[in-house]
Amino acid sequence: MLRGSPLLRSTLGLSFARGVSGLLLVAATVVLARGAGKSELGLFGLALVVGMYASVVADSGVSQYLLPGLASRPRAEWPDVWAVVMRFQAWSAVPYALFYAVLVALLTQGEMRWTLLAALPWWLLIRLNGTMRSVFVAAGSVATEAGATVVESAVTLALLAGAVAIHPSAPLAILTAGAGAVVGLAIRLAGVRKLGVTGGHPRSPVRALLREALPFNAFTVLTNLYLRIDVILLSILASQRALALYQPPVRFAVALMIVPDALASLLLGRSARRPGDRGLHARQEQLLALGFPLGLALVVAAALFGRPLLGALYGADFRNAATALTLMVATVPIALLSTMNGNALTARGLQAKRLLCLGVAAVVALGCGIPAIERWSYTGAAAVSLLNEVTLATAYAVAIWLAVGRDGILLPRFAQSR
Repeated sequence: MLRGSPLLRSTLGLSFARGVSGLLLVAATVVLARGAGKSELGLFGLALVVGMYASVVADSGVSQYLLPGLASRPRAEWPDVWAVVMRFQAWSAVPYALFYAVLVALLTQGEMRWTLLAALPWWLLIRLNGTMRSVFVAAGSVATEAGATVVESAVTLALLAGAVAIHPSAPLAILTAGAGAVVGLAIRLAGVRKLGVTGGHPRSPVRALLREALPFNAFTVLTNLYLRIDVILLSILASQRALALYQPPVRFAVALMIVPDALASLLLGRSARRPGDRGLHARQEQLLALGFPLGLALVVAAALFGRPLLGALYGADFRNAATALTLMVATVPIALLSTMNGNALTARGLQAKRLLCLGVAAVVALGCGIPAIERWSYTGAAAVSLLNEVTLATAYAVAIWLAVGRDGILLPRFAQSR
């Protein structure tokens, strides 16, 4: 049964923490919009996306690799693996930071330049936090990760509110995110030490780690490309107002991605240990049976109440983003399906097929995103985001069907078995 299972408890715990974190970030955007204005909100949102891209590229797939990599190894080997990961983090931080700073200085100007440069410490910290998150999930110790997630978001919101009161600007706002990440890093570092993962010796070269992580590197880059290329395209093709109005729909969607994100982390390690386990397959379908209808209910709520909610929180002009909000919320239940079926491919050693599916979604994101944004601005960006998720979920289902048969596809089912 699903009720009372460790999988459900872990999912709910991590989902709750990430949900609180997402809502605190939504609150931060409200504070920034009200206190600093739309243009600063747009730059803040752009910096979050650019910083996330930089963190993913600099991570080289290591954080994602650690989930199945640690889960498939004896616990006694974890400290040595962690030592290699830390060596990579230390050696690569300065070159990546310098490359990022030079690129931003060459390609941007004015306040956008300063905002993106201010994001540098934040993305370096979240890269390190991401590797620690993988350790907690692989160890089944999500309490520390949940606590760190909530605390760092609360600290960021408190500091941002103070910063907006003193000097309302996007560069200062993104610096507060870095300060929150420092607090989260301290909590996670203490948790990793408590797990006994530190103190190992690097028994293999960093190059070997990067070779093993290479498929996961491509996965994380393609995932972030199809997920948030819309914000980058908006910053290039549309006005600053459009970029700003798009931020609330994006932030609400990110906050509502709590269940897909939690499941992506928790289930990858479990599936890697037991890729053909029918019991785990049945429990995942029961989770889908709970999460998918809930996601659809959120879509209905966004359609009915999104317009007045945006106006009340952000200001009258943001009511125009109500349709974009509904479309972005509609990505949540589809993302739940695609995340779990994507994990099923990875757990069966079919990461190459998963990458092909993500490549298709990335092509759709770019190929459809550019004309959609040019024609319908931020509403077009939201529509293509939904199209991306539908494309990815369909591609994963076809890949599983071709590789292992129709029974391998995860769908919402209340029955415990078929």
